[in-house]
Amino acid sequence: MAAPALLELDRVSRTFGGIHAVQDVTLALRAGVTTGLIGPNGAGKTTLFNLLSGLERPDTGEIRFGGRRIDRLTPNRIARLGIGRTFQSVRVFGALTVRENLEVADLSAAHAAEPGREGRIDAALEVVDITAHADAVAGRLSYGQRKLVEMAMVLVQSPRMILLDEPVAGVNPVLTDRIGEILEGLARRGHTLLIVEHNVPFVTRLCQRIIVMANGRLLADGSAEAIQADPRVLEVFLGGR
Repeated sequence: MAAPALLELDRVSRTFGGIHAVQDVTLALRAGVTTGLIGPNGAGKTTLFNLLSGLERPDTGEIRFGGRRIDRLTPNRIARLGIGRTFQSVRVFGALTVRENLEVADLSAAHAAEPGREGRIDAALEVVDITAHADAVAGRLSYGQRKLVEMAMVLVQSPRMILLDEPVAGVNPVLTDRIGEILEGLARRGHTLLIVEHNVPFVTRLCQRIIVMANGRLLADGSAEAIQADPRVLEVFLGGR
């Protein structure tokens, strides 16, 4: 029996000054599935992430998470309901230590009043393999290491679903492989992942399902094999003829 839909979008649209960034998007994401979201620059992927995380509100349509409508909630409230998110440009507090960054993130979580903060923080640091840098000033770490810190900041909030916006952009091949291993581990633990990434081999290796966007609309949706053989995808995104 298929897992229930955790996230549902019903005819969601967002326009900026006459530009249709997201147009009439309807889809459902099942719990426990790792999904890739790919498409050319300007396809609407980041706008869609902003809608899901509450940074933008749709002009039309509805977004539901766990059966609850969230498209009019604040980002903080959406995060507390269980949607975590990383960004294209890493967002950490550069003047704070890695552990202090996670302490701030823990304060934003639904479990903030519960005991056990140190245990949650230590567990998140271990998952992303950055325990050795717990007392380092975050701003002094490499770009790739800061990506891991940001990921740990999401994990410490115990999200049910994680939105990852270009998790391996700008990092070296060794760290790319390590991030892939981390995400595979999260998937095995039951996390629902939605990944925006231009590294197509990374996405096709990691994701059971891939959604392709172009010009604000859904272009294709299926397995990695089906997507790579779809002539529409080859024409619009992968450079086929």
